[in-house]
Amino acid sequence: MKHAFALCMMLAAAPLPAFAQGTASAPLSGKLLITGSSIVAPLIEELGKRFRTRHPGVVITVEAGGSERAVADALAGRADIGMASRELNPKEQALFAIPIARDGMVFVVRKDNPVRGLTRAQATELLTGKIANWRALGGVDARIETVARAPGRTAGVEIVAHYLGIAPTAIRAAHVVAGDYADVVRLIAANRNAIAFLSIGLVEDLVQKGQPLKPLALDGIVPGSGSIRDGTWPISRTHNLITRRVPAGVAKAFIEFMLSPAAREVILDYDFVPYLN
Repeated sequence: MKHAFALCMMLAAAPLPAFAQGTASAPLSGKLLITGSSIVAPLIEELGKRFRTRHPGVVITVEAGGSERAVADALAGRADIGMASRELNPKEQALFAIPIARDGMVFVVRKDNPVRGLTRAQATELLTGKIANWRALGGVDARIETVARAPGRTAGVEIVAHYLGIAPTAIRAAHVVAGDYADVVRLIAANRNAIAFLSIGLVEDLVQKGQPLKPLALDGIVPGSGSIRDGTWPISRTHNLITRRVPAGVAKAFIEFMLSPAAREVILDYDFVPYLN
């Protein structure tokens, strides 16, 4: 990732703008189009609203569409900032990436599925098609029905495949393809034999809101924000804001806000772990 951590630290260490220091500043105005990861979009929308209370002259538009859209839009100059829920690959090193938060991926089933956890080997065999029945995992005699998101929204696939040590293409085609996270959740909640992998933060929030979901332990490790924060959860990822150039103007001010103490509690409220935590 091109100068990612150094740029992040430079922005974080730089004198904070007046909105973070609590003093008056010259009016800031302009437009920002931010596109990409749908799991990060709600956080950015909320922080955009808070940023605009201090800078009403700034118009911020947030559009989801996946990490691949973030990269494509940033490279083409269609967006001022991209939201990528993965690291940049070697072909994308022309971009600048600023890490803002971390979370992890977790296998999730309906609450009444008797399976409580997987081993890494079982997860690999399940995703590659070698295990196709829940009975092999200690569950009922029923077909495992995998649910995945639509092509182009592959950040979760990449991080899980990397952890398992397999190529993303080695993961068998899903039985059901969903358009977004809401569709995945709906399909899991309606089918005891379904399984998908989702963001830990998202699943925690949905469970607290009463959704009948159950995140599965992995090699005996219980998933949760705490295990992301202390580094024990093995399937984790970094969420980055990406730009085609070194951030400047309104984009720089917004990214500085994302790295400021003013944003930290909001990031935690959305079940992410602040990158500089």
